[in-house]
Amino acid sequence: MSTGRTRTAGPFLDKATLVRAAADLADRDGWSRLTLTRVAESVDRHVSSLYTHVDGLDDLRREIALLALDELSEQVWRAALGRSGGDALGAIAAVYRDYFRSHPGRSAAINAFTGGGDPEYRARGARLAEPIRATLAGFGLDPDQVAVAHRIFTASIRGLALGESRSSTDHRDADAALAQTVDLFVTALDSGAWPRPH
Repeated sequence: MSTGRTRTAGPFLDKATLVRAAADLADRDGWSRLTLTRVAESVDRHVSSLYTHVDGLDDLRREIALLALDELSEQVWRAALGRSGGDALGAIAAVYRDYFRSHPGRSAAINAFTGGGDPEYRARGARLAEPIRATLAGFGLDPDQVAVAHRIFTASIRGLALGESRSSTDHRDADAALAQTVDLFVTALDSGAWPRPH
């Protein structure tokens, strides 16, 4: 096995390359099947050499979650740029759902990582939230309403993507469900009667 030897030639392996390789592996084979041995095989290194870059599997999983947040943030920011209102909300929902659909391993990393006390994870999450919350605030919501609406919106989009990945639903049905979810949000937000947190 390739994990039984130390590679002495070939491309330099840095931490970023390792994390991307592990994320790609999780997307392809499944989050639950991600192990250091499999990652070492995918980059043709001895498993012990991975500890140069990460402190173990849990640390690697954290790094994948951070990478996924960065990638998703870039796409959400680009989707929101120059848009507002329902147009922005629809574009954000589409790229959010497409990212989760295209990157099941990375998406599982975001969902699985319980990094509430991790300052770096919180900062990456805040960057992802910023264009979504700005769009919601544009409907006239106050900060408390924005916080709750953001939570409901992202949970809805993630839930649709998760349901789609676990069923044989026709993509046209999934697209219709996404469009109708956004329409429901926009209708409620435009009504001026978005509920206040209790």
